[in-house]
Amino acid sequence: MNITNDKITEYLDSYYKPLDDDLAAFRARNEENGVPLILRETESYLAMMLKVLKPRHILEIGTAYGYSAIFFARSCPEARVTTIDRGQRMIPIATKNFEEWPEGERIDFRTGDAREILDQMIKDAEIKPDPYDFIFIDAGKSHYKEFFDRAIHLAAPGTVVVCDNILMRGWIVDRSYEGGKRHRTNIKYMKQFIEYINGREDLTVSMLSSGDGLAVIKLDE
Repeated sequence: MNITNDKITEYLDSYYKPLDDDLAAFRARNEENGVPLILRETESYLAMMLKVLKPRHILEIGTAYGYSAIFFARSCPEARVTTIDRGQRMIPIATKNFEEWPEGERIDFRTGDAREILDQMIKDAEIKPDPYDFIFIDAGKSHYKEFFDRAIHLAAPGTVVVCDNILMRGWIVDRSYEGGKRHRTNIKYMKQFIEYINGREDLTVSMLSSGDGLAVIKLDE
């Protein structure tokens, strides 16, 4: 389900410019095989943001097949990327992709429950701080608040956090959209997360309808 007019999306996508031919081919293979990855409109927005922010240490929660982690590393040649996923079907494919791309040397792929991994990372950071200056969340929709609350303990002051798919194909505003009734729990928790971040005075939040909905959050400096 497209949350905006299909013709508008088609028009915007006509101006989509992949970072390079290799990434374009990688995206095409994923799209042909129905692999979940960031939408073209979302990628274009992130590409611009990365050029502005120039992050050096990126945290991603939700790896899938590794496209976005490679995109982050390729967009920011000096950056290190930590990405987390527990999907048993996806882990071996993402691992293979990271081994095949030269950027894989700068990608730390951690597998397992993101909440447990983040808890351990927080403990490690108490001994050896190494804060992240850009965070991207695109994982289990029922757990965005849990991911966010943990991730910001690993963030530098002023870090930007981007959460993808917050509108969930329009189900957030109308569950009658196709498939919405099957995702009541995810919808409930995503609504709670949206209310939570907008209710915090220490955050600057912008919610966009770009792609499948983005929450762009800046932590206080």
